[in-house]
Amino acid sequence: MIPTAQQRNGRPTGLLARAVGCVGAAVLVCVLLAAILVVWLFAHLHHVTRNRERNAHAAVVTTAEKLRMRLLDANSDGALTRHEIDMVLNHRPAVRSLRREKTRTVLVVEIGASDWVQCYSYTALPTGAVSSAPLKVCPPSSTLIRPGP
Repeated sequence: MIPTAQQRNGRPTGLLARAVGCVGAAVLVCVLLAAILVVWLFAHLHHVTRNRERNAHAAVVTTAEKLRMRLLDANSDGALTRHEIDMVLNHRPAVRSLRREKTRTVLVVEIGASDWVQCYSYTALPTGAVSSAPLKVCPPSSTLIRPGP
């Protein structure tokens, strides 16, 4: 009779091979679970970031509309004064620029919520109307004008 490998070494090679196979399978399962966890974590962080941006943008749009309505009330007499602007903005230095002309007053205001900041241009007319428009880029901060009394 020819001795088998199991009989030659004095230990069962089939059992050792099974143990190595089980350990290898366990390691593979752990690596796959870790990879799934990492992918889930990045997807979750991306989702949270997008929700935060969306909520901040919505807050800026809401604040801009409320500000337009307050400017509309302040401009009811057709003359938007620096004092009225200061009162509408609650004495916060958010005005980026203020330009007065005979037919209109143009006010650029920076509005921010969380990590979203956008500038809006408000145009007040002598008729008492006030319109607003979001700007793609805020003017440089060197043009910052703080409304005063």
